[in-house]
Formats: sequence, structure tokens, C-alpha cells
Amino acid sequence: MTARPDISLILTLHREGPLVHRTLRSLAEADRYARRFGVRTELVAVLDRADDATRAALAGFAPDAFEAMRVIEVDNGSLGPSRNDGIAAASGEFVAICDGDDLVSFNMLADMLRCARAAPPRCLHFPEWLMAFGARAHVVRYHPLERVTPLAFLQLHPYTSRAFARREAFLETPYRDLRVTTGYAYEDWDFNAACVARGHDIRIARDTVLFYRQRAGSLLRQAVTLSVDQIPPNPLHEPATILRLGREAHARTGALPWAFRHADHAARPADLDRPVLRALIRAANAIDPEVDIAALRGCGAFLGNVTERAIAAGRAWFEACEALAGEAPFDDVFLLPFAGTGGAELYFANLLEALAEAFPRRRRLVLFGETPPDGGGPAPRLPATVTLDIGRRWPDLPMADRSLIALRLVEARAPQARLHLRDSAFACDFFRAYRAVLGSHQTWFYRFSDATLRDDGDLFVQATGFTFVSEHIPDLARVVTDTERLAARDRERIGLWPERFTCLPGRRAPATDAAAIAAASRVTRRRVLWASRLDPEKRPELVPRIADRLAARDPALRIEMHGRAVLGAFDTALLEGRPNLAWHGGYAAFGELDAAAHDAFIYTSWYDGMPNAVMEAIAAGLPVIAPDVGGIGEIVEDGVSGILLPPIADEDAAAEAYAEAILRLVGDPALRCRLATEALRRLEHRHAPAAHVAHVAALYGREGDAA
Repeated sequence: MTARPDISLILTLHREGPLVHRTLRSLAEADRYARRFGVRTELVAVLDRADDATRAALAGFAPDAFEAMRVIEVDNGSLGPSRNDGIAAASGEFVAICDGDDLVSFNMLADMLRCARAAPPRCLHFPEWLMAFGARAHVVRYHPLERVTPLAFLQLHPYTSRAFARREAFLETPYRDLRVTTGYAYEDWDFNAACVARGHDIRIARDTVLFYRQRAGSLLRQAVTLSVDQIPPNPLHEPATILRLGREAHARTGALPWAFRHADHAARPADLDRPVLRALIRAANAIDPEVDIAALRGCGAFLGNVTERAIAAGRAWFEACEALAGEAPFDDVFLLPFAGTGGAELYFANLLEALAEAFPRRRRLVLFGETPPDGGGPAPRLPATVTLDIGRRWPDLPMADRSLIALRLVEARAPQARLHLRDSAFACDFFRAYRAVLGSHQTWFYRFSDATLRDDGDLFVQATGFTFVSEHIPDLARVVTDTERLAARDRERIGLWPERFTCLPGRRAPATDAAAIAAASRVTRRRVLWASRLDPEKRPELVPRIADRLAARDPALRIEMHGRAVLGAFDTALLEGRPNLAWHGGYAAFGELDAAAHDAFIYTSWYDGMPNAVMEAIAAGLPVIAPDVGGIGEIVEDGVSGILLPPIADEDAAAEAYAEAILRLVGDPALRCRLATEALRRLEHRHAPAAHVAHVAALYGREGDAA
């Protein structure tokens, strides 16, 4: 062939075997149709570790088509490099990417070339229709980039592998080697996104069809199963690029959201009855009867490449990039469920404050990924920290898309950062989805307790956060708890890497001193304080039973109860009708409760770590009555620094034990003083700010950090 071909077909072959002949017949038919319009085509077949059946099918094909046909052998074991080898060997002005098991409509090459010659040079072209056949049928209608927008490329691949463009486009942006064992996948999505980032438009050749074979062992199925179902960091996802290329689309999709509805862009069953599409389907069916119009008509999956979800995710990514524009790379990234004033939220607020004090040059990013179950209260102060509240800012985003935004932020803004994951749906889903591509990040996991289930009077530990530890301990640098007891249990359960399990006590500054405790103990007020969440784990239903037992022995002794339900519903009617029990509703901070007006603090939780409420009560100078769950016993030693009760499943027995302990404390001012004073001493030794910062500095220090 002396004249340069118009089109080079790049056909990569691996182990398609008996499917190859039908693919070649389809391409040959498209070539014969294109020749009517003077189009010259060459076929470049790339054999990449092809099996014998595939080789035989190619060798036995002798069409009266293609002005030239060449075969090259490569040893890549990967689709992207094999396509690059074929493109390097090609001589056509335009390149059409082909796969070894699909069919194309006979007008594909002619109409693609016509559209390409009429378009600007920097433009990719795709068929208008994808009709999937074989293992599963569906029909997709494709629309140009102007309607899809660059925003959609974050969440999904809005086009197909069948790119058609000038050969220079493929040379400028080679396919990357994305074999599924790398964690990332989808070289076509990656290529198309990179081209958009480099200024290429995407247009559609009307009434052209890719007949896409669905089979169980395809590379796509392998990618879905083995990879993280995402492409690697791409030029289009770089914050500066999406802010430049996506700004107009962000404005347009925000002003006219109704113009981007999937329902208005999806294929319809009636489309299959259009004469041109029926002719194309009939021709494909003549080559391969698996292209079945009845199966297509009855598939129930008529789709389009314009989707509200993809645009919403892309808009969120654009806004996240705007929110963090100008920020330098981060050294630590925290993935937390939501902002608030609960014990765990305060634990992390204090940790971040200690990190800022110990390592002032480190930059920290906090990503909140969940919507607060109660709407959320005021967020704790997070010193020297950049925060992005994904859960509140984009509450309608599916959790998978919130995790994806977190991944892209880590890739773009914190490529070498240490990751800190609090046991939560957001953080655990993120790590499970993207663990395979987070190898450059040291990951720390934080958990505070084992949940307990009461069943027929017996107490059983539930796995909860331990399941995550068990699954992922080989990939975790540290598992951090706030109690030695839980760290020891996890070490014993796992039996490997004991050094990875660490206790970092929470931070609580004393709010009183021994002299004040002694003075307060001289006055008996006959009031005890209960303050916590009205959630099942805190066992608030036990308090009325305690009140009933106290009423029979000391009617003047009163329980003052503060709290509200956060994680579930609680019938507050259970707290009414008793003169010695007063429920005052929720509270914003322990300090507003006037601890000095009470003789003692009672805590009734089924399970816990180191409860913030217990530390607050001790800091305020109150003696504590609490169950021996979680790490409470590390600061409340029975008869020494408080009254520690065994965990009792039976409600009546538990209420009796609490009532006896309350009566004992209220009736013995000297005991109250001794227990509260020793508890305060232990709090100061273990939890005071100076001790906390020293512990953080020792635990989190690494070479190159500035103290």
C-alpha cells in the first residue's frame, strides 16, 4: 500500500479463540462499507501472549477487506502497552481502537471518519450506541462531552474503549499499564480522562453501534473483581485542572440541573425500532446470532452516559478542590465520622491540639464523612487543622462517593501523609475500598470499645471494630485505643505484631483540687448525678430502677439525670412519675451541670472505653460509681479511687448494687473525699494536658518532625 491509510484498526488479541473470527468479519464488513466512500483501512493485529486458538483464528481469516493487514507479537500481558505497540506500528492518519471479542456496526468506520474530519484536530469520537449481548444485555446511549461534562469522569467512565482519533492523540497520551494486579484499572477510562485534561473534546458519531460482548472471564470482569474499581491519579483529577476545566460545567449543572437528568438521556426500547438501528442490529445478528434483538428489547436496562450521580460527585469534587485551594501538602489526614461534642469527638480534638503543640510544622487535614445522626451540635475546636465536612456539605452523596472524594484528596493533597482512621462506616469503607492503592501511606486505626450484647441474661462481646482489625492488621501500622485493657485484649486475640497495639489515654485537665474536694465533702446534698447519652449502650433504663430502690430506703435522696438520645430513640416517659428522679434534658458540656451540687456521679453503661463523662466527673471532684467495663477500672479502682461494680446483666440485681453503692457514698463523707481525691490524683498523672502532650510526642514522633 503506497498511500497512507485513513484509518488504522488496532486489534489486541489475547485468548479470545472462537470469538475472533466473528470480530474480524464485523471489522471487514465495516471496512467494505467504508471503501464505498473512498476510505482506506489497515488492520494491525497485536498478539499479546495469545493462545493457540486465537492465533489459529487470526491466521485462518482471509478477507477481501483491508488494504493492509499486519500482525505483531508482544509480550506485555497487559492491554495498555499492547495498544501502544500497535499504535506505534500503525501508519494511518486516524486510529480506531478495537477489542477481540466485540462487533461494530457496518457504518462505524465511515461515519467515524466523516465526523473526525469535520471536527477540530484535538477530538475523540465514540459510537452513539452500545448494545451489550451475551451473558447480560443492556443498551446505552452516549452523548458528547458538552453534555456529559468533565465532572462526570470522577465517579465513572462515561464512554467506552472504542476511541477514534488522530494518531497524534494516542502518541501524545499513551495508554498506561493498568493490569488489574496493580490495584488501579481501566486504561480506557484513564486515557479518555487524560485526553480531556489535555484539551480534547469528545463527540459522538450518530447512529453507530458497538456490540459489546459480555462474558464471565473478560478483562472488565477481572478489573471489577480484583481492582479498586478506579483509575490511578489522572491529570483530569488534579485540583488545578478540574478547577480550570470544570468551572463552566459546575456553573451550568448548578443553574440547570434538570437539563442533566439521566431519564432524558437514556436509551429507550422504542429506539430499537428505528429503521437505521434495526438494519445495523440485523447485520450484526447475521454475523453472530447472540446479538439478539429480543434479548435487547427485554433487558430492562436502557441507560445513558449522563447521570445525576456522576455529576453530583464531580460537582462535590470541584467544590472540595475549591475549599482546599492554595493549601500546602498535608502530613496527617484524619478520617472521622462527624464533628460533635461526644467523648470520641473530644478525644480527637484533644489529640489534634496535642499534635499541633508537639509538631507545629506538621499540616493536618480532617475529613468528616458522615451526616451526624442527630443533626449535629457545634463542632469542637480543631487547632491548626484544616477541616472538610463531606458528610454535612454533600449529605446526598452515597458513602462510596464520599470515600472516592477522600481518596482523590489524599492522592492530590497528601500523597505521603499518615492516615488516621476512626472506627466508623466512613473510614472503614474507605480503607476496605482503597487499601490496595494506599501502600505509600502509614495507616493508624483508632477504636475505643467492644460492644456488648445481652442475650437471655448473659453478656456477649460483639466484634464491631475488632472485625476490621482482624481483617487488616497486616496493613495497619498502629491500632490505637484509649485504654490498656482493650489494647491488651487485641494483642491477645491477634497473637501477632504486639507492638502495633497502643494505648493513648485521653486528655482531661482537673477542674478542682484536693482542698476543694475536702471542703465539698463536708456537706451532704443527697443528690447524685447521671449524665450521658440516652442511648442503649449507656443503659439509661436502669436509672428508674435504681431510683425505685432508693425511694424505699431514703426517699429524700434524688437522682439528677441529664442527656438526650443521639444514636437511637429512647422513651423518656420511663423517666417520669418518680419524685426522686428528675430528667433535665440534654446538655452541651459537663461544666454547665453544677457538679458541686451533687454528692456522687453514677455511670451505667453496658460497654465503653474510657468514658469522657467519667473523666469529667473526676475532674470536677465527684466520686464515681461505675461498672467494670472497658477501661474504667484503669482509673476507678474499687474502694480506692471510686466504687467499681461488676457488669451485671440482670436489671434488678444491677439496680440493687447501684442503690447500695449510692447509699454507702452519700452516708460517708470521709469516703467520698478519699475516693474523689485519689481519682483526681490519677487523672492528673495519666490524663492531664502535659502528660497527654508528652505521650503524643513520644508516640507520633518520626524522623524529621519538629518538636
